Amino acid sequence: MFSLALFYNIRFYILVFSVILSFIIFFLTRNRIIEFTLVQAYALTAVAYLYLALLATPVIRNFKTFPFKAKYAKARRAIGVSAFYFASLHAWLAFFDEIGGLDGYFSLNLLYKVATLLSLAALIILFLMAVTSFDWAVAKLTFPRWKLLHRFVYFAGISIIIHALLIGGHFGKLNTLVPQLYFLALSFLFVLEAWGIEKMLKQKHPSFPRYFLVSAISTVLLYFAIRYFFPVFGT
Repeated sequence: MFSLALFYNIRFYILVFSVILSFIIFFLTRNRIIEFTLVQAYALTAVAYLYLALLATPVIRNFKTFPFKAKYAKARRAIGVSAFYFASLHAWLAFFDEIGGLDGYFSLNLLYKVATLLSLAALIILFLMAVTSFDWAVAKLTFPRWKLLHRFVYFAGISIIIHALLIGGHFGKLNTLVPQLYFLALSFLFVLEAWGIEKMLKQKHPSFPRYFLVSAISTVLLYFAIRYFFPVFGT
């Protein structure tokens, strides 16, 4: 039975927006209004959605006065489903149009085979997240098991990063705009995660040095920034 409550659910609007966005991207790429290919555009959009899904927990945990905290938390599952949606579009086009299916896959060199398998693992994890993103799935699995399953999203994120670094068209040179933007976004996420972990350690062990983890992570990220992503600042 149709319910008007659907129109008061932010997840509904995110999913509708994602479908519309996929058609907009199709139009923009087919008419060469943007420089990306359709495969690249869907991949970058999937990563952007996954990033927003991963960012939700540290933002909600660390910024108690964040004004849209409740809506962000509510929207997180739909954002994850959207990440799977765009990842599926990317995978379909890349595998069947660019690689040429299974025959094309077996003719790839080892590097491309490994990168493809990593992306497949990430896609499977995103699929499992998508099909268990509904309230009935949480009730069926129980929350602790559901939460454990969704922690695999971090493995998916790592797999996608390695996949992009190995064969990503815009990641051949790390000191260009797209890798730089993604590095800055990831750096923000890593620092927030370190901050959250540090808070928990501080509660359990009051003697734990303040800002130790944040400083350590920031130092490592600064090194990589100067060494690979923004080498101009290292000259």
